[in-house]
Amino acid sequence: MIRLSRSIHFNAGRSLWRPDWSAEKNRAVYGEESPHGYGHNYDLEVAVEGEIDPESSMVVNLTDLDRILKEEVDGPLDHRNLNRDVPGFPPRATAENLAVWIWERVSSRIAKEGWRCRLAHLRLRLTPDFAVEIEG
Repeated sequence: MIRLSRSIHFNAGRSLWRPDWSAEKNRAVYGEESPHGYGHNYDLEVAVEGEIDPESSMVVNLTDLDRILKEEVDGPLDHRNLNRDVPGFPPRATAENLAVWIWERVSSRIAKEGWRCRLAHLRLRLTPDFAVEIEG
């Protein structure tokens, strides 16, 4: 089994603030964030895993993987507000929810494309000292 990884960068804003909670409860759970939220410069790394295709000698064509990441992640998310501009996004734009949202889109798209590999790992880095990872 071979694993290939690819990284992209995107920027997005979001708010964790819950209007149904008091300001005190929001700050107790989410810290000093305001109702307006703020943005992050996200670094995303995905890894696909599979056998080398005997005809192409590749697990997957990186140009195709780049296209999928552009269409499924960068296009819908870059310079958008996750709470307002991304249809179907969960109500709480936590890093965990964002990582799951990306995983589901990329994994489904790989299956739809009929590639002979699978999404094996995702790392979404929000800051130098904080990342969310999914192993599949």
